[in-house]
Amino acid sequence: MMNDEQSVPDNSAVPNRNYVSRRSSVQSLALNAMLLFPWFLCGVLGFMPMILGGTVDFRNLYTAGYMVRSGHGHEIYDPSAQKQFQNQLVSYVDIPLPFIRPAYQALLFVPFSFLPFRLAFCVFYAFNLAVLLLCFRLLRPYMVSLGRVASYLPAVMFLFLPINVALASGQDSIVLLTLLAGALACIERDREVLAGILVALGLFKFQLVIPIAVLFLVWRRWRFSAAFACTAAMLAGISTWIVGAAQALHYIQAMIQLGHSFGFGPRFPLPIGKMPNLHGALHGILGESPLVLPLTVAASAVAMTFFATRRTRGGNALIVAIPASALVSYYLVAYDMSMLAIPLVVMLSRLADSMKAVSMCWRLQLMASIFLFAFPVLVLLSNLQFWTVSIPLLAFSLAVSICPPLGLPSERNHQSPSEALGKSS
Repeated sequence: MMNDEQSVPDNSAVPNRNYVSRRSSVQSLALNAMLLFPWFLCGVLGFMPMILGGTVDFRNLYTAGYMVRSGHGHEIYDPSAQKQFQNQLVSYVDIPLPFIRPAYQALLFVPFSFLPFRLAFCVFYAFNLAVLLLCFRLLRPYMVSLGRVASYLPAVMFLFLPINVALASGQDSIVLLTLLAGALACIERDREVLAGILVALGLFKFQLVIPIAVLFLVWRRWRFSAAFACTAAMLAGISTWIVGAAQALHYIQAMIQLGHSFGFGPRFPLPIGKMPNLHGALHGILGESPLVLPLTVAASAVAMTFFATRRTRGGNALIVAIPASALVSYYLVAYDMSMLAIPLVVMLSRLADSMKAVSMCWRLQLMASIFLFAFPVLVLLSNLQFWTVSIPLLAFSLAVSICPPLGLPSERNHQSPSEALGKSS
């Protein structure tokens, strides 16, 4: 028998696709592309010295893809092998940029490894842009109310600073963002098995995906959880096949050790002061105190318990789970916040549609959304440390989970998810 939490859809996140025309989408996209070009260009120019010097984050991903392609997949976690290949393929550095992803993700970068590094970076940038456009298309129905206010407002998601940082640094956070957007669309179509598969494919950033999976399990979303577990097991098998059982075990031990040593070694510490989560906030307040780790674990456990008690249905579960996972994650830097674009644009669109029904919750959610959206830019322009972004993240997470979700016009007409989505086909 299907659980009630799973069988009753949450109409709060259901889009009304009747308002989205292909013509208006194309025109709006063309206008937004022209307006956003300077924003993305500034990001590239800001990272240009690192791009030319080969020290951007794409360095380790590109090298891992090459090592797998050339038969050295069993060495992708070996620091000496990483240094040798990175210096040979990219540029010389004393300290290699460690590859800390599950090995299956290196397969994504095998095609890019056929190209020289700088050209591969440009191609991957274009790939990320294409994936980002797919994400925009998936989220477009959830931003109808923003489009009613002004046609260019849906593109506000592209102005979220972490997205630009992810693009300019050659990061894979855009891929995770799009996987989560696809999962949201699948949940609203009552395809939770496919949603679980898509979220599990994002396990290359397991510190962000596992808290989402835990919350869905606690919320008794059985189909999602079963699909997630099966896909995770398959990916673990692929990773073990690539690196071998011994290296797979070494990787697990290294990730556990990472939690105790606060880095990958004395010469490559974790940038905890730049983490906009509970871990970064406690480190920013307490410094190098030995209490940081136990307090982080305790605070994260309390936060997860709180979010687990929220009553969520349908796609709104993912809207709550995404900021919750970012808040409690052990490792979170600026580009990882890209996934927050999903709950941000959904919440802003709901708020835009409910402007005539102003309430205390409406004000709280609006302030928290704007605060989180703008604060990373304010930090960049000031002398604040990036861990201070954890303050608006905490406020946004609470606002999304405490206040009842605001409905879209389709809910006021009691339109079911299947009706709303079916009419668009």
